[in-house]
Amino acid sequence: METDTAPGIDFVVTQCLPFGVEVTAERSGADLRRLPVSLLKRWASEHRVLVLRGFGRLQGSDLPRFCERLGTLQVFEFGTVDELRAKENSRNFIFTTAAVPLHWDGMFLEAVPSFQFFSCEEAPPSDTGGQTLFCDTTRVLARAPAATRRAWEQVSVTYRTEKVVYYGGEVTFPLVARHPSSGEITLRFAEAVDTDLNPVWNEIHGLPSDQHAGFLHDLRERLYDPAVCLAHTWKPGDVVVTDNHALLHGRRAYTDPGRRHLRRVNIL
Repeated sequence: METDTAPGIDFVVTQCLPFGVEVTAERSGADLRRLPVSLLKRWASEHRVLVLRGFGRLQGSDLPRFCERLGTLQVFEFGTVDELRAKENSRNFIFTTAAVPLHWDGMFLEAVPSFQFFSCEEAPPSDTGGQTLFCDTTRVLARAPAATRRAWEQVSVTYRTEKVVYYGGEVTFPLVARHPSSGEITLRFAEAVDTDLNPVWNEIHGLPSDQHAGFLHDLRERLYDPAVCLAHTWKPGDVVVTDNHALLHGRRAYTDPGRRHLRRVNIL
């Protein structure tokens, strides 16, 4: 059995709440590349969210080169690294300071990434918002009554949005899905985005129309329950690796547009 050790590098492993694991380098600036890829993947798969702190930063093209060790990178029209920060005159809410509802990456794309790899360049003060929310849908299902789970198995959802950035179109997914690697039962759901900037609509199938509002309210309460939803407060230099198949993620609104900059790479 593989242990939580790596030759030539010392670190401390701490459990996060309600889930996730934080790995902190004992020597500031330690080389992240000395951590075995198999260990990084195991941490992310077992704990859903892996937070790496105190390691040396992956600057410029070093970031995608490192991520290539974890798997094939998802390529967009802008390349492989998505610069997540507020932009003037943005046509999409992701590049503003507004809240981002829960969703999963790849829902409008040909391939759904297995892992997300985030590197934090700048972070706003913790009291100004900007936390990333991660919901472990396997925990949501485990906590739901059997009757609720059976009802969810009959539901599918159609999503629609105009393509003004790198995603868009119309897609339909069952609410309950199976994790392609672990075989675990997961939820695939994206909240509607009620905004003038690139709104996202969803349409519920498999339930009578008079039950849609109650279904959405109940599901949202379960997804945002603190027992299943981790709010990660960013620090400069943070690296976070997440299981995109098990999780939904979103963002809290923030008030300092010049102080939040994440670089994200999706790994297939």
